[in-house]
Amino acid sequence: MCAKGKSLVCGSDESNRVVDTTNNENVTRKGGYYYLTPSAAAAIPKYQYAGADLSLIYQHILSPLAGFLVDNFTPRTVAPNTITLLGLCLMFAAYCVVWYFCPNLDEYFASPSSVPGWIFAFNCASMLIYQTLDNMDGKQARRTGSSSPLGLLFDHGCDAVNSIFGSANWIAAMGLSIADDSLAIWVLIIVPMMAFYITTWEEYYTGKLVLPIINGPTEGLLMGAMLSLTSALMGAKFWHGTSWFDAVVAPYVVPFLPAVVNDIIPENGIRNCDLVAIATVIALMQEVTMKVAITCKKYGLKAMLNLMPFCFLAFGTLWVGSADPSILIRRPRTCLHLISALFVEMVTQLMLDHMTLEDFKPYRVVLAPLGILALLIPFGVLSTNGVDDCLLAYTVGMWVYLVVKTRVIIHEITAVLGIWCFDIVTPRSNRIEAGEKDTINGLDEREKLLKVH
Repeated sequence: MCAKGKSLVCGSDESNRVVDTTNNENVTRKGGYYYLTPSAAAAIPKYQYAGADLSLIYQHILSPLAGFLVDNFTPRTVAPNTITLLGLCLMFAAYCVVWYFCPNLDEYFASPSSVPGWIFAFNCASMLIYQTLDNMDGKQARRTGSSSPLGLLFDHGCDAVNSIFGSANWIAAMGLSIADDSLAIWVLIIVPMMAFYITTWEEYYTGKLVLPIINGPTEGLLMGAMLSLTSALMGAKFWHGTSWFDAVVAPYVVPFLPAVVNDIIPENGIRNCDLVAIATVIALMQEVTMKVAITCKKYGLKAMLNLMPFCFLAFGTLWVGSADPSILIRRPRTCLHLISALFVEMVTQLMLDHMTLEDFKPYRVVLAPLGILALLIPFGVLSTNGVDDCLLAYTVGMWVYLVVKTRVIIHEITAVLGIWCFDIVTPRSNRIEAGEKDTINGLDEREKLLKVH
């Protein structure tokens, strides 16, 4: 077990890995990687994933299904990362279709005749296929002997990006009003991200990813798919009714609630969509409380410091939305895309630092503009157009930065490991030779620049 208990190394490969590590350090110092430090480049070849999914549905249905599809229908030449990317592309397609018909998220309830129900059936199918492909990529990697830290990071990043696709489509499927249901919308966006971040944070310290018997990647996605299918069959009006409250909550739960809680329940009951948000929060609190308590007990309260970026993102967006509720009404999709970019940046960096045994820096520079907006908006310093322009520039800038960062990190990891991202057939040249070639090319470029100047 390495520092912070974050990596497991096979003893039988230790001597080989030490040799490779030394070589990689030389390559790193020569080639000058931007995101991977010498110590990170030395650590990443030794990283080995450790984890388990305790879900009974996964163990007895989804995992055997994925194994069957890999063994019988997946060519050995297909890279695991290609399978991962295919699933994300399908979810992106579903997101774009829903975005086209529901640009403001609430059209399915406000004007149901303008929104075809099949788009949510398509989203349901996309989620189930995405889940299956997500289970297949790891099995394909083990089957072909192509498992690597890059594959884990790539899978983790795709799951992080997919979080906003699922949340946005669920909100649209239930026809939540941006003006009247902003808190429920915030919950449905932030809570899945929080569960994702906490799980990664726990893995950063413990070195293991253990999903409980009921978890988001399995039961959460299945319930999300069923939510979309329900909307496709019954319309968004179902979620604005109180059938669940009348049939279950009122007769079996309300009599046992404290008087203080009963006093805040509306006379007409609680809508089905609100029950979904409440159940989501309760499930999150149970899991998060347990994970935080166990991790902090073992690694100290300092571990809480690495939760700060997500807390800032969650409550910063809540503060900005409360100070100017019309922001989400004017620019709903821009807000979603900004939150997604900030979340993906921090959670993938946390995962990368876990794999490379680096210290995670909780003070994320990319959050600074959000802090500035949180300070300026309540005092009316910026006009409405000014806020919208800043929000758009912030969002575009974040995604451009994220795409470039992702591309560079993939390039650096593949160079260190001597592999390709989407090709497991074509061999890559020796790592040292590749590193020296990159160094020579870099020196040539620098010499060209010097001659120009």
